[in-house]
Amino acid sequence: MQGLLDAVGWVPAVIFPMASLMQLGTLLRRGRAEGVSAVTWGMFALANVCLYLTIGEWGRPQVIATTLGSALIQAIVVGLVWRLRADKRRSERTRDARA
Repeated sequence: MQGLLDAVGWVPAVIFPMASLMQLGTLLRRGRAEGVSAVTWGMFALANVCLYLTIGEWGRPQVIATTLGSALIQAIVVGLVWRLRADKRRSERTRDARA
């Protein structure tokens, strides 16, 4: 039974970080942050860190990948959203100054 539980534990350990990577990839490809909520992704990251702290099995690879791995990618998403929005504002100010 423990072997089955270990195998099932890999499902969220793969899916959660992959879902976050898909959002990150979309941001990088588009180069725009419209429609992406930095607050929501920040909440996901915070929740994953808190979940890691409450699970208590801090050394299990499935736990680390599911929680901290996802949180790291989600924090990168937040940072990229902020950067893309700042770049857009800077570009708009430059364009307005030239007009």
